[in-house]
Amino acid sequence: MDSSKVVKAVLLITVAVLFLVTSIMSLTSASRIGAETVKTYVLEVETCEYKYLARPIEPEAKPLPEEETCKIDYNQAKERIVDSIALFIVSLPVAIFTYRKLFKIYKE
Repeated sequence: MDSSKVVKAVLLITVAVLFLVTSIMSLTSASRIGAETVKTYVLEVETCEYKYLARPIEPEAKPLPEEETCKIDYNQAKERIVDSIALFIVSLPVAIFTYRKLFKIYKE
């Protein structure tokens, strides 16, 4: 087998794997953006936190009730959306670039 064909095959496989990985990253980040947006701003899903209070040492004393607070966590949603947008901005151009290179190498 000719060494140029081996190099071309290795390059084709490398670019194909890179295309596959960046495509999956783009799709995953796009779906996370949509899911977080719908969950927080459309459905208004609340996050509940429990505040555990100290228990009395004496056996006769009544235990203090635990406090539960439920609220929509907009800061956490914004953080997840921004992280997903950043990943999408980086991975989509790489996926498009590798797609073009993949078929350019394949046609040669």
